[in-house]
Amino acid sequence: MQRRNMKTEKKQTKNGRAAMWSARLLSLGLAGLMCLSAVSCSAWNALWIRYGDADVNSDLLVIPGSGGSEDTFVPFEGAVDYTGEPHEGADIYYVGKGENRERVIVIAAGHQAEENPETEPIGPDSEKTAVKMPAGGEGKYAGPEHVLNLEVALLLRDVLIERGYSVVMIRETAEVDVSEKERAEIANRYQAAAYVRIHANISDDTDVSGARTVCQSEKNPFPDCAALYSESRSLSEAVLRAFEDAASVETLDILETDDLTGTNWAQVPTTVVEMGYLSNTSDDMLMALPYFKEQAALGIADGLEDYFALVDAAEGKDTGDEGTGDVSTDGDATERVDRSSETD
Repeated sequence: MQRRNMKTEKKQTKNGRAAMWSARLLSLGLAGLMCLSAVSCSAWNALWIRYGDADVNSDLLVIPGSGGSEDTFVPFEGAVDYTGEPHEGADIYYVGKGENRERVIVIAAGHQAEENPETEPIGPDSEKTAVKMPAGGEGKYAGPEHVLNLEVALLLRDVLIERGYSVVMIRETAEVDVSEKERAEIANRYQAAAYVRIHANISDDTDVSGARTVCQSEKNPFPDCAALYSESRSLSEAVLRAFEDAASVETLDILETDDLTGTNWAQVPTTVVEMGYLSNTSDDMLMALPYFKEQAALGIADGLEDYFALVDAAEGKDTGDEGTGDVSTDGDATERVDRSSETD
């Protein structure tokens, strides 16, 4: 199935500044970088330095443009080469190509091979806790949820890299131990343009079926998360609509809940994609199909691009105007709940 709104041709990089800076920075090394007095301190706002095994990234460097020109996006150390094969460990970063690479998309395949029953706060300064990583569900046909989620996440990675986006994978194998809080913190460090968490649902009612997306409510008790309600809501709407179109599935109302650790700790636009119900035979059989997984990945990618189009319009990038500053859409019906036992 051909992607909706596929661009007929890719935009070419505006100039060769990125290549020039990349060569210079690599030759200068870190010590040389810190001595470039011509570059203001704000130039280093996205520079993260990796010391030994410390879980810190040194992936991006933004060089402010001069004379009103746009900032030049320069990939720094810490990225891996894209080969199509999975990498071990967590926090796997791929540098995109062209103008889309300025947007970093963080993808979290829900769950992992082993649950982690230890607890962590569900949000900043919260006394309420939840297990660091709950066990996922399992379908008769689609198999373990953590495997299904990863299969779709890897396909989504491939689509986004092909479209030029920079991508961070929370995991590319099952053998990791990364909590919900830690996953959100990775997305925060990259200042992700979107944080997408891929899951499948399960319910005691085997008649319940359909895909949905999940975000925080407008009254989320954690200020940084609440401030991004409009963006996360619009992201969830765009992804759900595109997912429905691409995967040809029925969808449920967007779920708003403030009990998800992985959402509450996020300081970037976030959505959870629940692809269907493993507890429902029809959904379970559908999610087992390779074709569904491919279309699910395409749908999520299309939804991300639809959301970015809204962001660009709000910022006036398409027209050169000041923009509306509003990324909201017309909106779908929303199920608002105080608590969800179906996600995470």
